[in-house]
Amino acid sequence: MKFIVAIDGTAASGKGTLAKKTANHFGFKYLDTGILYRVVAYYLKSSEIHSEISKQNVQDSLRLLFNKDFQLSHLRNEEISLKASIISKNKIVRDNLLTYQREFAMQEGGTVLDGRDIGTVVCPKADVKIFVDADIEIRAKRRYNQYLKHDSNLNLSDIIDDLTKRDYIDKNRQLSPLVSAKDAYLLDTSNITSDDGLKKIIQIISRKLEK
Repeated sequence: MKFIVAIDGTAASGKGTLAKKTANHFGFKYLDTGILYRVVAYYLKSSEIHSEISKQNVQDSLRLLFNKDFQLSHLRNEEISLKASIISKNKIVRDNLLTYQREFAMQEGGTVLDGRDIGTVVCPKADVKIFVDADIEIRAKRRYNQYLKHDSNLNLSDIIDDLTKRDYIDKNRQLSPLVSAKDAYLLDTSNITSDDGLKKIIQIISRKLEK
């Protein structure tokens, strides 16, 4: 059985947590597509590549994810988050990661992908599409709590500024801008718990699977 769930949304809206929990509930395979852009951003930064980005650069970046000694905590900071948003506008980066994502999505047994253009570009024919959003101050507090253990010098107002920049970049880039698919279910997580959000998503997917 092939069944694709596309979960898109703004940064720190809770879409990643919801996507993981959804995949676990249904036994589907899960891909955090944002981490692909983060690892490319990290690789370019650590390799001091500031100009032309090649297909080989992208492929070398992805190999880091399969290196058992690589620590994902390297990717969890605002600098890498912002750089990931910036390089996501690069056509070479997007085209190469697009192929990887589509191949993942077509696996048997059901898949859940979360990102910013899954329901509109990566998997426009996904069986279920969810768009997750929340008030920016609530999102900033979530990001603050998420990164605090990695960076004790975090400032909440700086995170709000960074998220505002990230939203603008994501929504206004020419290639695959962040926008809700017309047939996506909208989920505002501002005033609900992750478990409440999961219940809503389970109901949506269950109804689709029953048809």
